[in-house]
Amino acid sequence: MNFTLQRQITVAIENQPGRLAAIGKALAANGINIKDLSVLDNVEQGVIRMVTNDPATCKALLTAHGFHPVEAEVIVIDLLDMPGKLAVLAEALANGGVNIDYAYGSEEPAEKKMRIVVKASPLPRACEIIKSLQEG
Repeated sequence: MNFTLQRQITVAIENQPGRLAAIGKALAANGINIKDLSVLDNVEQGVIRMVTNDPATCKALLTAHGFHPVEAEVIVIDLLDMPGKLAVLAEALANGGVNIDYAYGSEEPAEKKMRIVVKASPLPRACEIIKSLQEG
């Protein structure tokens, strides 16, 4: 399973029609491509987590638009799209004392893989474990 460390941007937004569209439009107008996306909601506020092609510019742009983005390092993993692969990863991390703080992902049927974004702690230990799964 291949993985990379990437910067994720998290931003809270009002839970109202058009807020995600406005952010998407602002990013697109500045050449920022969203590679991974998670949108969570509650009654009054939504939370957007995204991995983009340019996290520094994305963060600066959102700040300029009055948002308060938070940047974090996440692991982006390509898993084979077959039963049990996520279980193997999650069990190896748990056995190594790594907590999965949150994760989101999607399947790409044409490529027979799942791309999953994982926020884990401690991050260095998570990387060691995932690397050992690549080799083993």
